[in-house]
Amino acid sequence: MGSPTVSVALPVYNVAPYLGACLDSILAQDFQDLEIICVNDGSTDESPRILAEYASRDPRIRIVDQSNKGLASTRNTAMEHVRGRYLMHVDSDDLLTPGAISSLVQECERTQADFIVFYHSMIEDEREFDSWYYDFDQWNLEPKTTLDQKLEILHYHYTWSKFFRMDFLRAHDFRFPDGLQFDDNIYHWKVLLAASKVVILPRKLYRYRVRAGSIMSHRGRHHLDIFYIFREGKKLFYEMGVFNEVFQDFMQYKMNLQYFWTRDIEPRFRWLAYRGILDGWSGDEERFVREYPHLLAPEALAFYQRLIASRLYRVGGREAAVSMLVARRYLSSARRRWEQAVRSLRARISRMAWVRPIRNCVRGAPVVVDPRCADLVGNFQNVPTYWVEFWRSYLSEQREAMPGKLTALKRDLSENDQDLVEIFYRAYDKYLPECRDYGKILIHKDLLWQPKERFQQNTRATPKVASRYQPFLDEYPWLSADVFVNLYGLSVFPRDVRARIRAGGDVIDGGAFIGDSAVQFADACPHGRVLALEPDPVNFQRMRENVERFGLGERILLEPVGLHDHQGHFQMHHHGATDFPDQGTSLLNDFRLNADAGGDLVSGEFTTIDTLVERHDLRPVLVKLDIEGLEKEALLGARETIMRYRPALIVSVYHHPKDFFDIKPWLESLNAGYYFAFRRLDMQSPVSDMVMLCYPRIAALGVGDAT
Repeated sequence: MGSPTVSVALPVYNVAPYLGACLDSILAQDFQDLEIICVNDGSTDESPRILAEYASRDPRIRIVDQSNKGLASTRNTAMEHVRGRYLMHVDSDDLLTPGAISSLVQECERTQADFIVFYHSMIEDEREFDSWYYDFDQWNLEPKTTLDQKLEILHYHYTWSKFFRMDFLRAHDFRFPDGLQFDDNIYHWKVLLAASKVVILPRKLYRYRVRAGSIMSHRGRHHLDIFYIFREGKKLFYEMGVFNEVFQDFMQYKMNLQYFWTRDIEPRFRWLAYRGILDGWSGDEERFVREYPHLLAPEALAFYQRLIASRLYRVGGREAAVSMLVARRYLSSARRRWEQAVRSLRARISRMAWVRPIRNCVRGAPVVVDPRCADLVGNFQNVPTYWVEFWRSYLSEQREAMPGKLTALKRDLSENDQDLVEIFYRAYDKYLPECRDYGKILIHKDLLWQPKERFQQNTRATPKVASRYQPFLDEYPWLSADVFVNLYGLSVFPRDVRARIRAGGDVIDGGAFIGDSAVQFADACPHGRVLALEPDPVNFQRMRENVERFGLGERILLEPVGLHDHQGHFQMHHHGATDFPDQGTSLLNDFRLNADAGGDLVSGEFTTIDTLVERHDLRPVLVKLDIEGLEKEALLGARETIMRYRPALIVSVYHHPKDFFDIKPWLESLNAGYYFAFRRLDMQSPVSDMVMLCYPRIAALGVGDAT
């Protein structure tokens, strides 16, 4: 038998209930030129019998038996038997998605990466959901060749989330540290630092099983290994001369994880866990707490601040400090158990039938008779029917072309973005009723929000707007706090894109309204200018006043013009009184302007982004467009700017379907090297504030004369 293209390493230890499904998911792959190296790590259940049965049916399965030595040793043993050009690790209770291996082989051969990183989903009792810990949508899809780029995935350490070239692994002779849990942390850091090129494939190719009794679900003695892992990681980064570069990312991971695992570890191991924290403590940890408190979870930050402030810590009494921490933890646990018992008792009493009328009478609340009303509150979403007429007409005219348009729009997007595009399209195509009046309808949240979005809605705190910007929301309460917090889309770019934008270059704010976005961009990008464009005279005057109030007159350039693909004059509809802006101004005769209400016509001037860039001698690193349905026309007038400077783009694509469907294919036709993503900026509005993010390779962003 010749050498296969792909080797799949499968560690096996007492996973009989899940092993068959795992093997089936591998054997069912459409890529057949592979071997499956099953290392039986001394299993005492039915796992060896299942392996033998599968091996008798498929010669690609090879079984290697060893006494129980642990996961790290099992993986090392598997690597000694690899014959393929590529290696993929799969845990024997997890699953591969159909077509995973063929996609990985194709991507690795296309990019010549040392290894490929891909996404995963979670499964529990056959329920599949996205990982809450990793925000894959914030990852830059540009190949990672520098340390700054690699930091983005420094903590995505799972061995099963990668597809390796064996010649790369053999050149460095990487091995997992025997006898330790969480061995993949050290291994991942080593391969990440050594790799010349790492590529992200934005597809969920792996299903990680969450189950009781697994290593990760049991907070036992083995979790103490994490302290050794962190010490070795710190030592590795110092030896490689990169500790200063990885300091923030590594320490954020270390300090948060060690706190929460210590908090949740079995009580009999608490003393050892707290001792582990203090044994690994140095000036680096204290400096991180003092200088980067925003990178710590609030609960962890409070713990470390109390530790640093304690007298026992200051005088160096580590044993006594450990005892103090353990005692505090026991007292805290007892208090929480008591509070939980009280809450449970109150809940049981409140559910009693005779209590409800009394409670409602005291509160003055009406008695809810129909239990379906509670479902309406919890599971349905108010949906403003913005711009529905445009969508209805467009979708009717383009019905035959729509499958092709959807395919083109989804091409090269991540799976999450493809789902978001499909949800947004269905909202207008199927779910919104024939409603021509400005109003709201109820649609079930399952039809509008992805599972992760619903989770975030239920768990996140109310967004907090910086006090500096609160006057905008006080004066215009219908402005979205979510959009402010997201910096109109800037904060949802990948981290290295945000860093490059903030490092220098100018910002073009198309549709600056009253200056709310321009002020935030000026604060976020202190080394560049902001060109704020607003054609409505009422809004423009308020923008001028706000810019002066914030003291940014020298850095924010104001132009009372609209954007198009040509220069000219126009008339537009103002959707409020002449002396107070309501929700902006638009050329589009949308549902908010009806025959009865009328509306003021405002005259204005069009120009192009290319003209403005030349007039003001700009070097744009970011262009934001929220111009009520003329986004595509504005980009047509920015072709020279795009090709020369490759600015990052935040484009509102919810006003008109031509922007949603046509902008991405047009930008792709320029061959400007953009990556694309779709985001909802307002978690309270499923169809408003949908933006398309576009960004090039970091080296090309805003530099001028890019080729």
